Amino acid sequence: MRIPIVNFEGFLCQPPRRSATAAALRAAFESYGFLYLRNHGVPESVLDAVLAQSRAFFALSQEAKLAVKSRIKGSTRGYGSLGSQSLDEKQPGDLKEIFQAGPERPGARPNVWPDGLPGFREAVLAFQQGAMETCNQLMRAIAVSLGLPEGYFALYHDRSDSTARLLHYPPIPATPLPGQIRAGAHTDFGGLSLLFQDGEGGLEIQGPEGVWIAAPALPGMAIVNTGDLIERWTNGQFRSSSHRVVNPSGPAAGRHRYSVVLFHSPNPDAVIECLASCQSPERQPKYPPITAGEHMLARIRASRPGGY
Repeated sequence: MRIPIVNFEGFLCQPPRRSATAAALRAAFESYGFLYLRNHGVPESVLDAVLAQSRAFFALSQEAKLAVKSRIKGSTRGYGSLGSQSLDEKQPGDLKEIFQAGPERPGARPNVWPDGLPGFREAVLAFQQGAMETCNQLMRAIAVSLGLPEGYFALYHDRSDSTARLLHYPPIPATPLPGQIRAGAHTDFGGLSLLFQDGEGGLEIQGPEGVWIAAPALPGMAIVNTGDLIERWTNGQFRSSSHRVVNPSGPAAGRHRYSVVLFHSPNPDAVIECLASCQSPERQPKYPPITAGEHMLARIRASRPGGY
């Protein structure tokens, strides 16, 4: 069982292949909720820069990193320390630390930036912008695949508060708590996730038959998955699949792991309800309408047992 690979060049650059590429995306999201995306459009130089800056940030002293923690109640911008989030809400805190930022525009949650790291802010915002552009194109392809106007989802994302997240998984402690892993099994809270990871491995997704499938980094490719809100929009047609980052063993347990991801979500006040093309008299809506912000807030609070 292998996660599908989709070449996005067929949608971006080859008009005769747009419908076929959109259909391939839909098939992957319906069966796995995940895919590898070739020709994703985020420049390699942007990815190299943000990963280099991520390593530099997480190498700072704990005191310096904690100084970049948001002081605004209810904001997850800035630094999150080891164990501060439990993505599997029944297990101990994840063995990871994070940095998060979003778009800098009026009305958006304010970002918090570290001192003494030249180029850090610029690298993170360049990644955020490039990844958002790719996700907006993916939403156009999803619209085409569902028989909707290509720009159908644009108005739902014109004030998106999408989050760029840098992740660092330090070496595994000698005695992790029972059930404690690098990232507990979970579904993603929002719309699309666009992930780039180093070669250390550990990511696993739960396939259609409930089997855990390894999802290592593949050269030149991103990993894309659909989250809870797209599952709700499509009446469960597109999967929001559980995934996790497991603890390595042997020499790998002593190595660091890094990844960067964009969580691309609709406007906080966007009402997410079953699309007309995804329901029928025989297939009634499974989920009640909810705003994107309400759903995201509930999931974030549940994943942060130490407070939010």
